[in-house]
Amino acid sequence: MIKQYVNGKSVGIVNASMSSADFSTLSVILAGRSENWEKIAEGGTVANAITPNFRKFSVGKVTMNGRISSSFTLPHLKASKSTDDIRGSVIGMFDADYVLTDKAEYCNGIGDSSRG
Repeated sequence: MIKQYVNGKSVGIVNASMSSADFSTLSVILAGRSENWEKIAEGGTVANAITPNFRKFSVGKVTMNGRISSSFTLPHLKASKSTDDIRGSVIGMFDADYVLTDKAEYCNGIGDSSRG
């Protein structure tokens, strides 16, 4: 596995089977710093498989110049939480868009959960 860093941040991981010599040859053309990780084990079992419960939301604010908004995705919500719980955490707290002074006035669910 190759892990690549540019300006101190991880920018990508690639699974590849190669020798140390191959990695040395490849690392010359990669930007930043690269690490070659050796795969030493594979397998395992999932103890309690879960169905992802992701939700996507649109947040924003209506201004005199129109609507400003952005969106975000929560990868997995607790089954006991609802869209109303998210609204309570977001409205007045999250930025309405990429302007840091405007806080969200609304939070709308986009689509449905991944549970189908």
